Amino acid sequence: MATQIRHTETVDGARARLARKARQEGVTITRDQDGRYFASSVSTPGKQYLVTGYSCDCPGFANRGRCRHHSALLSAMGWLDDADPEPPRPGPTVAVVHVPGHWTTRGWLVCTRDVEWVEPETVITINDIDLVRIVGDSPDVRVYWLVGHNIVDNVTGSTPGGLTHRGAAEHWVRALAASVDVDSLLHDSGVPEDRDVWDDLPDVDVADDVDYQEEVA
Repeated sequence: MATQIRHTETVDGARARLARKARQEGVTITRDQDGRYFASSVSTPGKQYLVTGYSCDCPGFANRGRCRHHSALLSAMGWLDDADPEPPRPGPTVAVVHVPGHWTTRGWLVCTRDVEWVEPETVITINDIDLVRIVGDSPDVRVYWLVGHNIVDNVTGSTPGGLTHRGAAEHWVRALAASVDVDSLLHDSGVPEDRDVWDDLPDVDVADDVDYQEEVA
């Protein structure tokens, strides 16, 4: 049976949270000519609650012993450590550039095209810095660590075995930036979900413009 852990909020923690909430909702503190402090009501515009260093005449304080109005006064008087927490730091900017595998013509032979298979390649970039290059597909996926576009380490051994090209890309994106939507990122980058299947070389016609000359004796 799983054990549930209950986190208990301290009194000061609750007051700091309520003071921040009061700021977000626009609760204001005013002082009259007799030196009394009043806090504006958010739920009832125009209504003012009398607040002191130890009380507030709103229903919330009567029921719970604390409220946004009282906490707002403590904050205004400098009696409460309720500084807003640091805003969350933005996550890394992740980019994936994929070049699919393809056949390409490299030149001419006597009677046929000289074709060569160019392997698929994916480069993973974090904050505009190329970090990982993935080449090939199952069962021959290779992964390289980059520095300044140059390969500095072969990290294929650090990649789970048996992965397709996409599987390797997914593994390394998660390793480098776990917070991103990996599936959408890879889909938008054109990384195929399934391994590309290439059966045979494309049909190649004999070159029509090759001149055959008899050997001169």
